[in-house]
Amino acid sequence: MTIKNKIINVISEKIVFPGRSLCRCSDGIALFAEGILPGERGNVFVLKDKKTFREGILENITLRSKERVNPICLSFGFCGGCTFQNTSYETQIKYKQEYVEEILGFIGIKISKILISPQIWNYRNKMEFSFFNSGGMVELGLHKKNSFDKYISVPPCFIADKDFLQIVKIVKDFVNKNDLFAYNNKIHKGFFRHLVLRKAKNNNQFLVNIVTNANCKSLFLKSLVKELSECTQSIYCTLNGQKSDVVLSEKLTLMNGKPFITEKLCVGKRDYFFNISPFSFFQTNSKVAEIMYNKILNLLNLSKNDTLLDLYCGTGTIGITMACNVKKVVGVDQYAIENAKENSLMNNALNVEFYTSSVENWLKKTVVDFDVIIVDPPRSGLTRGVINFLMLSKAKKILYISCNPSTLVRDLQIIVKSGKYKTTEIIPIDMFPQTYHIEVMVLLEAL
Repeated sequence: MTIKNKIINVISEKIVFPGRSLCRCSDGIALFAEGILPGERGNVFVLKDKKTFREGILENITLRSKERVNPICLSFGFCGGCTFQNTSYETQIKYKQEYVEEILGFIGIKISKILISPQIWNYRNKMEFSFFNSGGMVELGLHKKNSFDKYISVPPCFIADKDFLQIVKIVKDFVNKNDLFAYNNKIHKGFFRHLVLRKAKNNNQFLVNIVTNANCKSLFLKSLVKELSECTQSIYCTLNGQKSDVVLSEKLTLMNGKPFITEKLCVGKRDYFFNISPFSFFQTNSKVAEIMYNKILNLLNLSKNDTLLDLYCGTGTIGITMACNVKKVVGVDQYAIENAKENSLMNNALNVEFYTSSVENWLKKTVVDFDVIIVDPPRSGLTRGVINFLMLSKAKKILYISCNPSTLVRDLQIIVKSGKYKTTEIIPIDMFPQTYHIEVMVLLEAL
């Protein structure tokens, strides 16, 4: 008999990726739920009841763990942003270390201790807030957990840069003072859609991007732009008339200030500068980005005779910071290559070449061998074509940087099985404190 839509009492055994608790029901069947810590008992509402597993939503804790702490944000558990505010940072790291070791344990080598974030609150240098209508007022917030059309108001938000909340207040006050409406993604009406904020934290520069559902007239937003210009270096308005509730750009207009902000990173005891525009990729935690790039430099032990291939290079940050240690760097990406070229010139990295192309198409045409290859793919991981290229390459070292351990495991199993490369280092990096997310770097060396 099914127990779907019933409340049952379970005990949590451990946290598994992606941040869910593996619980055990009284009949021994596994149940997955969020918010219950290892060793705790809780009442769970069963959403799915399959033959081999169940899924549910935590109703309440009946036996509390000593590792549980009270979250500092009242929206925790409702907002989709954080998953681990209910335990200390040290315990978060312990859980992440355990599930990385479980996922990658098949490789058979010791996994390094997680590189931790120096800043565990207010670390995010980019936030995407949504406008929404609530009680006759316009609010700004984040998606409610497991929802695409419900939102949680900010402030508070304890992982966003503190100064972002000041900008949120300025924008929200302007919208409500002028009796304007937020976009409704069910009926596809309304004006304001998103507020995207970026900060070059090491240089204390701000970029504001107001995303609207109709043509943004500079005169209409003149007073708002004037007020924002007192605390920001770059203000944009983006037109997005599409129904999709993601931040897309049909028309991008610079309303005030510079077209970009500039972040500084210190790698190998040298300062590097990177321009960040509204839609360019940059690591969300600047302090951890510095730690990661310095670790890459040490890990690869590069030579002046090496040629380095940087696949999915984005704005070129990794390749540029490695350039002075090698003979040549080649970067490939489908997006942001103009930013990468600008960044290489700004940092006097004259031995770097960037190509605008999908990685798969570019690899089909290249006949050059590389000594070192870095891959930093999206969450979907590597395509089979890229994996085949890596297995046939003559590279001495391959560094795989992953934001999704699940697809990393899939790809590594194929690469290692080829017998051409062995895994020599696995280094997790905590880019996102208070969440289940974890970056992992894997060094492969030719046999």
